[in-house]
Amino acid sequence: MEDRDAAVRQAGTFQAMRTTITVPEISERLGICEETVYEMLRDQAIPNIRYGRRFIISRKAYERWEATIGEAVPRAAAKDPKAAEASDSTASRKAFSPKAA
Repeated sequence: MEDRDAAVRQAGTFQAMRTTITVPEISERLGICEETVYEMLRDQAIPNIRYGRRFIISRKAYERWEATIGEAVPRAAAKDPKAAEASDSTASRKAFSPKAA
């Protein structure tokens, strides 16, 4: 029994030392299937580097991303802040338009 506990502790230490994270690890952490993780990687929703057919996922970058899940940052705002401002001001004008009243 002690040998098994030592092996589990050692495996946990090994995982913590790795600089990359695997798709099965992400799948388990998020509670989603691996295919969904692959879709998120292809869509660049999860930060990664594509090397041929492989996805390389930095553990640090993933953990930073995971910590921000649920914080509302529209994709347009993340890519082009001016475009997000323009769409916000257009929505504001429509909401307060005299025609709407």
